Formats: sequence, C-alpha cells, structure tokens
Amino acid sequence: MAEIKQGGDQFGSRWGLIATVLGMAVGTGNIWRFPREVAGNNGGAFILICFLALFVWAVPLICAESVFGKKTRMANAGAFKVLLGDNWAWVGAWCAMVCVMLGCYYVVVLGWVMKYLSLIFTGFLTQVQAGGTELTSEVWKNFAMTPPATEAWMWFVAAVLIAAAIISRGVQGGIEKANKIMIPSVFILLAILLVRVLMLPGAWKGLEYMYHIVPADFANPRVWLAAFTQAAWSSGAGWGMFHVYFVYAAKDEDIMLNAFTATFGDMVAAMLAGMVVLPAVFALAPDPMAVMKSGANGLTFVNLTNLFAHTTGGFLMAVLFFIALFSAALSSVIAMVELGCRNLMDMGFSRPKATVFVTAFFLIVGTWSALDNGIFENQDMVWGVALLMVGLFYSIAAMKFGVEKLWKDDIEPCSDMHVKWMWTIIKLFPAIFAFVWGWWVWDAASWYPGEWFKFWPLQKYAYTPGSMVVEWALLAVILFALNGAMAKKLVHSNKID
Repeated sequence: MAEIKQGGDQFGSRWGLIATVLGMAVGTGNIWRFPREVAGNNGGAFILICFLALFVWAVPLICAESVFGKKTRMANAGAFKVLLGDNWAWVGAWCAMVCVMLGCYYVVVLGWVMKYLSLIFTGFLTQVQAGGTELTSEVWKNFAMTPPATEAWMWFVAAVLIAAAIISRGVQGGIEKANKIMIPSVFILLAILLVRVLMLPGAWKGLEYMYHIVPADFANPRVWLAAFTQAAWSSGAGWGMFHVYFVYAAKDEDIMLNAFTATFGDMVAAMLAGMVVLPAVFALAPDPMAVMKSGANGLTFVNLTNLFAHTTGGFLMAVLFFIALFSAALSSVIAMVELGCRNLMDMGFSRPKATVFVTAFFLIVGTWSALDNGIFENQDMVWGVALLMVGLFYSIAAMKFGVEKLWKDDIEPCSDMHVKWMWTIIKLFPAIFAFVWGWWVWDAASWYPGEWFKFWPLQKYAYTPGSMVVEWALLAVILFALNGAMAKKLVHSNKID
C-alpha cells in the first residue's frame, strides 16, 4: 500500500464515533422530508418499507464506506487508489466532489434555519399572530425566494464559517465534541416536542394517519420507490461521509454493528420527527394534507411557523423545533466540510490549509445557491441524485476488490454482529440503483415534455435529466484529466496507533 506518515487523528471514544456518524446521518431529511413522505405515501406501509430499505440499501453501503476508510486510512480518492489502483483515484475524487457540491447548497439551508431562529427570538411569532399566513409567506419570499437574496447569502456565509471553525479544531477537539452535544440534543428536543404536541386537541389524528396501513400500498411501486429514496437520502449511506469518519476509527471498531446502529438511530430520529410534525399539522391546520404538500420550505418556514404562532406555548415549540433542525443540519454540514478537508489532507495539505481551501470553495460555489433559489433547486436535484451514483461506485469497488475478502479480513473479525447477508447483499445494489435512478430519470423527463435533454439556463431547466448528466459529466472530465496528478500526491496521512 501507500506511504504512511506519522501523527494521525482519531476519535476519543466509540460514543464519539457513533455520535458523529449519527450527526452525519441525522439531518433535514429526517425532520422535514420524512414527515412529508409519510403523508404523501399514505402512512404505515411506507414506514415499514423504509425499515426494509435501510437493511437492503443503507447497511451494506455504510459497511462498504466504513471498511474502505478503516482499511486504507485514506479518504475517498486515496482509498479508491490504494484498493483498486492509480486509475481509480478520479472515481473516488468524483464521489468526494459530489458530496462537497451537495454541501455547497445544503449549508444554505443551515443559514435559513439560523435566520428563523433569530426571527423567533426577536418576536416574529407575535407579528405573525397579527399578520397571519400571508406574513409568513411574504417574509419567506422576500428573504430566500426573490433573487438576489442578499440577506440569505449573509446567513449562508455565517453558517459556513461556523462549520469551518469546528472543523479547524480537528477530530476530538472539534467534530467529536460538537456532535456529542448536538446529536443528543436533537433526540431530546424532539422527544420534548412530541410530549407537547400530543397534548394538542386532535393531535392523535396525525398518529392515526401516520401508522394506518393499507395492504394495497405494498403492491404500489411508487411507495417502494419513495421508501428506498428516503432511505438513501436520509441515512447518508453511499455518500462517502461514513468513509471519511472511519479513517479516524479505532483498529478494532465494529463496522457492522456501527452501520446497524447508525441506520436504526437515523430511523428513530425520523420517526420522532414524524410524530411531532404530523400530529401538529393535523391538530392545528384546517387542511392538513395541503400543508404537508407545500414542500420542504413551505412546510417548515411558512406553515409550521404560522401554526406555532397561533398555538399556546408556540414560542417554546418553535424554539425547540428550530434548534433541533439547526443541530441536525450543522452536524451534516460538518461532515461535508470534513470530507473535503480529509481528501486534501491525503494530498499533503495541513488541516488549517485544507480548512481554508474548502471553506473558500464552499463560499464561492454556494453563493450562487444562496442568492438564487432557482440555482439552489437545480443543485439539489443534480447532486442529490448523484449520491445514488456514488453508492453505485462504492458497490462496484467492493465487488472489484472482493466482497468475500472484505468480510473475512476486515468486517467479521471485529464484529459482534455476524449477519453476513447484510453485507453481501451489496452485490444486488447495481440492480436496485438501476430501478431507483431509472425512475428518477423517467419522472424528471415527464416534467419537461420535449425538453428533457436541455440544461441551460439552470433556473429554467432545474430538474431535467439533461442538466443532471451534463453537470456530472463535466465534473468527471475535469477529475479524469487530473487523475495522474492526484494519484501521485495521494499518500497515507493518518496512522492510528
């Protein structure tokens, strides 16, 4: 294998690693996406299929990422080079850059949450009581939806700098310490909110809807596709971030058990969020399903804000909700920034230098999404769907290196969970990917009859398959051209004693 330099970084405890990987997995996909998907897919059958998808999709991909990071002690580009050869460095780099590009717009959401926390603490809900839903809609439109959204950009900059400050302090002093605070906070805050929400008259209707099961839904392909998509985007499996965190794991860290723990914890967070949001909406909204169909931004920043404003104890509920959302979003952003930094550190950058470089990249690229929501929507589609492709590359890499070999040499020896099928099922991932990604392409093409292949201007063709493929291909061409230079610079830089 490649050269190993002395002086690595490592998690201080197993709890620190678990809190950190949970922080990466638990994000806005749990708190605002899962409740909408439950409502849009008729409740209980969708939830049960989500549990199945976690074991079929998420666990094997998390194991693949984790074993690559732990075995090589290198991030994405370096690990692909070490395990598969120099010609694969660009593939690992492509996987890393997808996550970095996603982070550049995802951090915009963190800025939005910070803005709304400041609004709530400065009396916004009192103003909404007088102005109604029209006021929440107007404030949201003026803040984030009308380009150039300069105020949203300022909050975006603040969010990037907060994440960078945490990353600059290293694994134990920054990442681990922050997640040990934030992740328990998310679960505690959601649990407190759940107790309060269930005291609202009519709240139980939301739980009844959430858990009712219609047998016919198990035969509905769209429910299955929605569940597998939720598992992919909520758990963070196949994004490359578990990979980077396991670079810092102890030599005897249990890959299989941690993968199971991360997916189970992610689902618990999603269920808590669903049991908060759905009962609140069913108890307080005249038309609950209209609220749930208002999109992530409409649900969170317009409708829920308005509902909190007109509820006894709504100020406390809003504070708890947005702090939980802030903690979930920040923990995910930290993982995305660290992924970029770790890849540069494998090429010889110091942590401070890598942090400055990645922070500057986030600020430059993310500015377009912060200023123009049309760009944000395009980036969300392009790089969100690209995460499925990243998972495909990890499954192919695992099969090329040897699924059985990885199990015998690296997963089973350190595991208290000897459930081999949860790992070897990764061989089926290409078929599952073709099904899920093919559905996305088919669906997106139907939104643009006769124009599905167009990609410019981005705001007009935000969701076209053409935009998706062109941006993916552009990134691939650049990294393929740089493959030789990257491969020469990639060396081991994190030795775990």
